[in-house]
Amino acid sequence: MKNNSKVAFIKFNASLMNDYELKVGETLVYGALVSFRNMSIQSNTKDEQGQVYAYPPISSIANNSGQSPRSVKSHIQVLEQKGLMTVKRSYKEGRKEKNVNHYYLNTEVLKVYFTADTNMTTSVKTAKPKNMNAKETPKESRQRVFIADAEIEKWFTHYQGEHNNNSAKKLNRAFEEYGAETVVKAIHNAMDGVNINTLTRGTTGFILGRLTDKDLREAKLQLQNEKERNERFFNESITPNFDYKEELRKQREREEKIETRTNADEILEKLGLAL
Repeated sequence: MKNNSKVAFIKFNASLMNDYELKVGETLVYGALVSFRNMSIQSNTKDEQGQVYAYPPISSIANNSGQSPRSVKSHIQVLEQKGLMTVKRSYKEGRKEKNVNHYYLNTEVLKVYFTADTNMTTSVKTAKPKNMNAKETPKESRQRVFIADAEIEKWFTHYQGEHNNNSAKKLNRAFEEYGAETVVKAIHNAMDGVNINTLTRGTTGFILGRLTDKDLREAKLQLQNEKERNERFFNESITPNFDYKEELRKQREREEKIETRTNADEILEKLGLAL
């Protein structure tokens, strides 16, 4: 039976492109993957952990987004770096030729920017209408979100990170789970050796893309190691300064006493009075 299903793009919040500093091509590729993911929801396609994923070949993504296959691959790398999704790449056994990749889209991003319910398991037709009035969007997405910790905000903006709802939400989630000190350390790690003047699209997405759980755990471990080293340093016994001059003086006194006692013994011995 011929499959007449078509990929239908879902209208998403236009601020996604601005918040993540995406180019048009990157936005189109991401929109195409959202549509393919919804097809997986329709067919109830999930992995062993019950997670929904999209699995279109590069050629299909290219056709639906109007991009060349090479551009699609480049855009996918950018989307990964910005934390919008993860890609599980696979290869045919014994060959370098790739199997179809599995694309796992960040569900938190989908909840904020897309009109479709990311948890639904029925047809995508249950999504909200495309002509939905902006007033019907969740109240949380319209409110200004502030960075909860002043120290995190200080260093994030120091590295020219843009304070918007998306960046604030991600920083606040990291702060709640790992604490301010760890998040600040991870931000420093992300920008270590980076010339911010060479980043053509700014540093917001660059920093956020490097605040993954792995990066935050590594920063936390670094802080623990630094703390342990400092504790060992302060707990080590301090060796007093050795006064060489005083020791030489005492040594001369001991030698003089020995010499005096020896001379006295010799005199007594000559007088026949030695003990």
